[in-house]
Amino acid sequence: MAFTQEQEAKLAQLLAAFENGKRINELEQATGDLGAMQIEVMDETGETRRMELERAVSEAGNPIAGRWWNEDNATTKAAGWFGSLEALKKLPETLGLGRYLVADDLTMRKLDPKDSTKFEDGSPAALDGSMGQCMWCWSRPWYFTTWREGSRSYWAITLKPIEGRTSYRIPVGGTSWLGAGVMDRTENKLCSVISEDERYRGGNGAALTLANNAKRPALDTPQATMLGMAATAISTTTFGTNARKRGDGWEANWFVAQAAVEILLLVIMGDRNTQAAFKEERDANGLYQGGFGTGVTDMPDWNGYNGTYPVIPTSVGLEMGDGTGLVSYSLPASESTEDQETPYKTFNVPVFFGLVHAGYGHLWRWVRGLTISQEAGVKTEVYVAKSMAAAFNPNSIEGLKKVAECPQKEGYIKRKSFEGLCAMPTEVGGSSSTYYCDYFYTNGATATGLRVRAAGGHAGNGAGAGAFYVAANCAASTASAHCSSPLCFFAEDPVIE
Repeated sequence: MAFTQEQEAKLAQLLAAFENGKRINELEQATGDLGAMQIEVMDETGETRRMELERAVSEAGNPIAGRWWNEDNATTKAAGWFGSLEALKKLPETLGLGRYLVADDLTMRKLDPKDSTKFEDGSPAALDGSMGQCMWCWSRPWYFTTWREGSRSYWAITLKPIEGRTSYRIPVGGTSWLGAGVMDRTENKLCSVISEDERYRGGNGAALTLANNAKRPALDTPQATMLGMAATAISTTTFGTNARKRGDGWEANWFVAQAAVEILLLVIMGDRNTQAAFKEERDANGLYQGGFGTGVTDMPDWNGYNGTYPVIPTSVGLEMGDGTGLVSYSLPASESTEDQETPYKTFNVPVFFGLVHAGYGHLWRWVRGLTISQEAGVKTEVYVAKSMAAAFNPNSIEGLKKVAECPQKEGYIKRKSFEGLCAMPTEVGGSSSTYYCDYFYTNGATATGLRVRAAGGHAGNGAGAGAFYVAANCAASTASAHCSSPLCFFAEDPVIE
């Protein structure tokens, strides 16, 4: 086949380029600023693209476990991963996520990943507080970074800060694996233990009489005796005071611990809908996917059953170890029902690498260290404490850092800010199946004053509940039968600059 004159000219150019090519060791030394240099890379799509050399070197030494979302659509699922696929797949292992017993001096002992009644070395572990508190922990510090480029929002977890961006450091720490707080009624200390001893009686500290509850269970059931249940009907201030009695580093669901749970769920599971169907299988990349279903969010006539006090014992999910999945738990039948064999309700309780309830449902979780200041019909501002080591007063914003503004109308969350790790909504207008899928409740349009956050929703919140749910209508003095606060700790002060 004969070439045209134009084709021959192009072939000559290609041949000249090939002959003039040089090996790397024959090239002249590069000059100029490292930040101006670029290299050729093949990205996740398989396409050849350019990348700043400085960024490539930085990320190679600091692998990113990341997900990204396309904000131009309302889908809850991450549009893809970025950084290192291997780092994302191994993130739970890298961070040491799982169950530990933590002593008051913050000494951590890892439990067997498959049997929480034993330590890793096989020796027996007592979960009644005598060997430490039952905590869900990360055993190394990590950094969270989020940013937006065009329609893409990026969420990254790394072991070092990402150069040129705002990275928040989360020190070694953890939160109660029970997903709620337990109160030592003798010493008035917030705990995380599994015990049916009267010393740790849940609810308001007394057995329920349920005289006016038409659908009450038998009075010798845990749902009435409150033995082995979480503590409720206590204000966030009292929870915090009683947590700090354990010593330095202890608190009651400090906002950084709350944010850590939300961030880890987002990055590991890759879905903003925690009530999405649970999927045991990984996706094509070997990554976790989906949510945990309804969990403990659809309790029928909770008030008629036991007055909206706890219904799930703290021992539920114990058999899961550091596993991820669902555990079936059935409530005792109503005492007035002829058929005592049929449960009042059966729940599939979520467990996320050992964290029971996976951050949502059953009981609200008061959040400490974060204060909401609202002026009716004008604006709602979010403030966070710069240090957990200092005293915290939820009835003042003096010395706190403003990090966000929330809408003054309620609705399903469309956007959230994680500035200062506040994890608070900045826009509503979504639904139970789009964007964050969780509800934001506020009385900011009609009431002026300081408010605290309750997170995750409770057993009666239905589709609105989820790990990202925010209720911002309560004062710090509020105490309710369906509100608790998980014990948390940090090995270092989780400072917000």
